[in-house]
Amino acid sequence: MDKIRALCLAERFQFDALYEFLSHQTHAARMRNVIHLNPDDGVHAFLFDYGVCVLFRYDYESEKRLIDLLRKYAVNPLETVVEEELEYRHGSETGIRIRNDLIEVDDVDELTCLSLGHALAQSTKLAFFESSIEEMINQTKYIPEALAKKGSIAMSRTRLARERGRVYLEKSRIILQFNLLDTPEFIWEYPELEHYYLALSRYLEITPRATVLKDRLEVIQELLEMMADEQKHSHSSMLEWIIIILIAIEIVLFFVK
Repeated sequence: MDKIRALCLAERFQFDALYEFLSHQTHAARMRNVIHLNPDDGVHAFLFDYGVCVLFRYDYESEKRLIDLLRKYAVNPLETVVEEELEYRHGSETGIRIRNDLIEVDDVDELTCLSLGHALAQSTKLAFFESSIEEMINQTKYIPEALAKKGSIAMSRTRLARERGRVYLEKSRIILQFNLLDTPEFIWEYPELEHYYLALSRYLEITPRATVLKDRLEVIQELLEMMADEQKHSHSSMLEWIIIILIAIEIVLFFVK
């Protein structure tokens, strides 16, 4: 049995510059948003523009050298690398079968590995977002607790705006930028390979996990929007009282005169 390792190293790669460097190597090829390295027979590395690499049969030293190279082209590199690992072998007579983190396929050529790599790369990027959202939830969980106990919470308008911006940014990355719920364009070009991608995608529960992630983000967003509305109401009430006080002062001054 051989291993597939996926590593999320950064928010994204400087993809054109990375390919420009790797293009001088005879075993490098570009397929849309993926760079394929094939240094040896049966050994593959797929580098995705959203900061993930998927390695088939890479040994420790080769993996380390590649990661050191990729870090030079990383945008917002992660302090802690997010990793996922599976095993695979040429075992299934027809199609693909996955059980207990073991993938059995009827073929292990380049395109089959790439279709599997797409699913595993999406799952690993999703794991990064899950960790990021979990951290965001921990940072904001005191808000509903304080509201339940005190009925109000002190938070500046600037800080609230920043928190709302963070939530929107994470949501747009998941839905708009990284296409975690979309079937890769590669699959549309090779529809005969779709069953490999879909089988691993279902096994890794990519769609349900992404849906749960969106729901959690929406809960945080609703909470922050509620606080923003409360701040607007408080600000409007304060302005109304200022106007009332100014009118009262003007009336008093009129009678004094």
